[in-house]
Amino acid sequence: MAEVVGLRLPLSANLERFSLLLWQSSVPHRIAEERGMQVVWVASEHHAEQVKALYARLQAGDPELVVAAVEPREVPPQTVWYKRFFSVPVVAILLVLSLLGALLPVLDRNYQYLPYLSFYQLYIVDGTLRGDWPVGQLWRVITPAFLHFGVMHIVFNSLWLWELGGMIERRQGAVRVFGIFVLVAAGSNIAQAMSSVSLFGGMSGVIYGLLGYIVIWNKLRPSQAFPLAKGVAVVMVVWLLLCIAGFTELLGVGSVANTAHVSGLVLGLVLGAAAALLDRKPL
Repeated sequence: MAEVVGLRLPLSANLERFSLLLWQSSVPHRIAEERGMQVVWVASEHHAEQVKALYARLQAGDPELVVAAVEPREVPPQTVWYKRFFSVPVVAILLVLSLLGALLPVLDRNYQYLPYLSFYQLYIVDGTLRGDWPVGQLWRVITPAFLHFGVMHIVFNSLWLWELGGMIERRQGAVRVFGIFVLVAAGSNIAQAMSSVSLFGGMSGVIYGLLGYIVIWNKLRPSQAFPLAKGVAVVMVVWLLLCIAGFTELLGVGSVANTAHVSGLVLGLVLGAAAALLDRKPL
């Protein structure tokens, strides 16, 4: 479920009693500091209207609300980890599939099953790696995103998928983040496959797509900006440039699917711009 902004207030505003009032009024919410403001996030437009109305009454000094707000309440229990994990079901499923995709190269030593998930149907002719374009096997344009080779590969991709993908799913819903995943995964995998015949995989193209989506959305919709930490985009773009320059090969890590990364970033920027311009929610 996508979250909705209920209120934006300056950092100087004390929202402790107001938050207490919202819980007593059965309005689930969370308060976050974003871009120098306190933002009250709720689950629906109906709750957002309740938040605005209750805050206006509290500011007006409604005696009933003031008395209610200072009454003791039972502190809501902290959300257990698995509930938080499945609060973003699409991202959770992608993480599980990525973990399975990381285990497959380790368990499938004879490469009996892994070739079914690669983009190309690979084979060797006269010592040269060749591959057939996946005609009639559309799953192959998506499944390379789940394949991971090495611990660091899956760890870093999982962390960024949880952070960036979860950010989008919590704000804009499961359908939006799933659509971004499918389009960016397919586009970046096709672009990488056109650049060379090889066994490639990973969620990195999607990660850069999510980054591009968030960055351009924040530029075009600053009032509804995602809470992307300062410097994250710069660091990720610098890393992308280092990979293109062959830095990972100098480190002995191996080659990187740079075409997938760059195309994923471009697709994310395009999708983010389209979403920001076409979304019906007011600026």
